[in-house]
Amino acid sequence: MASSNLFTPAFGGLPQVFFGRKGELGFAQAALDNENSPHKAFFITGNRGCGKTTLLEKISQLAVERGWKAIDVHSAHATQAIIEALAGGTAKTIEKSAKPSMLGVSVGGVSSSSTTEYSGASLGRLLVERCTSLSIHKGVIITVDEIQKVPEGDAENLCSSVQLALRKGLPVMLVLAGLPGSKEKVASYPGCTFMQRAFDMRIGCMQVDETIEAFESVFRRMPQYRASGDAIWEMGLFSQGHPYLMQLVGYYAAERASEFAVGGFSEIGVDLVRSVEPIALEAYRENVLAPILSPLSASLAGYLRAMCEVEDAHGRVGSGAVAQWLGKRHAQVSSYRQRLIDRRLIEPDGQGYARFLLPHVKDYYFGDVSKVERKDPNQQWNRRR
Repeated sequence: MASSNLFTPAFGGLPQVFFGRKGELGFAQAALDNENSPHKAFFITGNRGCGKTTLLEKISQLAVERGWKAIDVHSAHATQAIIEALAGGTAKTIEKSAKPSMLGVSVGGVSSSSTTEYSGASLGRLLVERCTSLSIHKGVIITVDEIQKVPEGDAENLCSSVQLALRKGLPVMLVLAGLPGSKEKVASYPGCTFMQRAFDMRIGCMQVDETIEAFESVFRRMPQYRASGDAIWEMGLFSQGHPYLMQLVGYYAAERASEFAVGGFSEIGVDLVRSVEPIALEAYRENVLAPILSPLSASLAGYLRAMCEVEDAHGRVGSGAVAQWLGKRHAQVSSYRQRLIDRRLIEPDGQGYARFLLPHVKDYYFGDVSKVERKDPNQQWNRRR
């Protein structure tokens, strides 16, 4: 990898350049800065590759810049990791010593020690103590990635502890990131019901203007690469605002261009971008589409395939046309449509219509990766979220 290439398509990793999500960061900033904000606990949810982990890390960095203490953990052993961060370990030993004296003369010393073991049940007390005794920090923010993988008991300990601290008016925030349905899953636990009121920051593909601006901002930081406006538009059309796919096509375009550098500059045009799109699409299919689409039931996969067949030039799909293609009545397949909406694979687009929320689903089911379809920009991909 050329050290000058700032695109970072490492799946689940932190990119070298963060782009987009201005609205989401503004939301988090307001929650950090306003002590009366109702959004001290919220979720970030979305499908694979949409940038949940990156956004979570960016929010943590934003909090630190504002004087908060950040505790960032993954789903594995989340409670234990938070306890260690708050208490400095899972146990604390206090040494006490005394020097008895007789007629004012020391006659030796005795010492004793007591050890406190911290368990999940201790988390609430620890959090309250830490927030009460803050000296150099404005508050404590806890971020947890892959929240859907956290065991129910750990999630209950975490949520009930944060609820206790918030009830006492202490400066604490909780941000949880996970797949679609994570909020519903966590909020259903007996000790987490207050999270039903938590905001669900649903993220997906970025809008057109945000996507183009993101590509432009990265290339401005790489002056040795000269990407034409048409090339950037082509990258936007191909990626359709999907963050991981944006990183992929930008990375491979820069790598390919560096092979033909002249005078220290690498030119990136439309033809070069199109030459690397099949490579980027293959990685996207393997790391995003396959893990999401391959586990689907035959009925849901069949509905998506039918949508691919009847999708119009603007990316819209009529529910009646899908049912007709499947040879079923609309009522027979309406539940499939709703389940795909719940999984955030499609979204309603007017009465009786829907559209895909992930790009290149048709390419996954029917496409030849050597012939990448570029849709009409009038399809309003900016409506995808």
